[in-house]
Amino acid sequence: MALFQKISQLKEFVEEVIRILYYYRGRAVFSFSGVALGILSICIIVTTIDGANKKAQEIFEMLGPDSIMIFGVGEKQRAARIRTSTLKVEDADLIARVEGIYDLMRVYSARNVMMRYRDRNWQTLVIGSTTNYFDSLAWKFQTGVTYTAEDYANAGAVCVIGARVYDELFKDEDPLGKTILVGKLPTRVIGVLEERGGSFGGPHVDDRIIMPLTTVTSRIVNEKRYLSLVRVKTNRDLDRTIEDIRITLRQSHGLQGSLDDDFTLRSSKDILAFVTVISGSLLLFLGTAAVVALVVSGFVLANLFYLNIQERKKDIGIRRAYGATRKGILLSFLFESVLITFIGGVAGILLSVVLGSTFENLFDIPMMFSLKVVVFALFFSFLTGVLSGLKPALTASRIEPIEAIRG
Repeated sequence: MALFQKISQLKEFVEEVIRILYYYRGRAVFSFSGVALGILSICIIVTTIDGANKKAQEIFEMLGPDSIMIFGVGEKQRAARIRTSTLKVEDADLIARVEGIYDLMRVYSARNVMMRYRDRNWQTLVIGSTTNYFDSLAWKFQTGVTYTAEDYANAGAVCVIGARVYDELFKDEDPLGKTILVGKLPTRVIGVLEERGGSFGGPHVDDRIIMPLTTVTSRIVNEKRYLSLVRVKTNRDLDRTIEDIRITLRQSHGLQGSLDDDFTLRSSKDILAFVTVISGSLLLFLGTAAVVALVVSGFVLANLFYLNIQERKKDIGIRRAYGATRKGILLSFLFESVLITFIGGVAGILLSVVLGSTFENLFDIPMMFSLKVVVFALFFSFLTGVLSGLKPALTASRIEPIEAIRG
């Protein structure tokens, strides 16, 4: 019987709080909107950082811990957005002779090449590479096969397309054996890659086609002297191998003394380190902004509660006169505060799901929602409600009935 009485009292208590919030709904909406904005910021931060770290780990696993990438552009040229490569075909031959190198992949890439299939057009990244491209990147096929050594030797007009190119040009049609225009070259589709997703700051990883290097350099761009990228694997210490490659390329390019490298060396470990730095910077900058938003919304909420207390002073006095305890008044006001921030927290979480999915689709920003995000957001909502509502609730609980009724 006592349990049912307590449940009934709790129900009446909740209904009374909801009735009060509805009466002051304008202020309540204003308050939880600020909380929702802060929680939205926190959710976007956490999901973006988690997604970026997950994508970096996937790239690291894809490349392998023993991988080194050599780009034909130096740091200064990269900063100035100069894309003219200095990495010569002969450089790849020299790199292959460096001690410890056991796998070498040559790449030439051409951006924004127009594709056409029937009445459908699509601009994409064209990759020309050696026959070990897919094995080196552990990239599996949805359907079809890779090009052969014969295709490579004869500059065959064949290609493997990424998942996004397939969606844009073929939709649900079987692409195998179909001919598409790559630039002006009629090219037969022989394979479709599995979807990997994400861009990680560059072209979308699935928005590309891959062809024999010889085909791209002789029949698409007419560039046989230079490469965009060389990727190698080593069974020696990474740092020693990188230094040996640097010495080899500086000698090949005639770089002496203090002259800067006109190429860039990156290991797969560098990617993880880079993402860690970026994630830390994002967390610091956006995290500070989110905390400020929550502090401001909490401050506004506290001031609104003080205003409510002044307006409801007589009502508080009457409730005290009819037997309401100080503890009951305190819990009532505190519950109002927590309920407002909880509603704001839930709204912020829902908004982050919608906006996060939109950002991911529009800008290829990797997002990763998890239970951790929800728990983290609701905890901050609860904490904001308690901290912003505690002092006003204490003030309300200390109001004497007679003074309140007299006004």
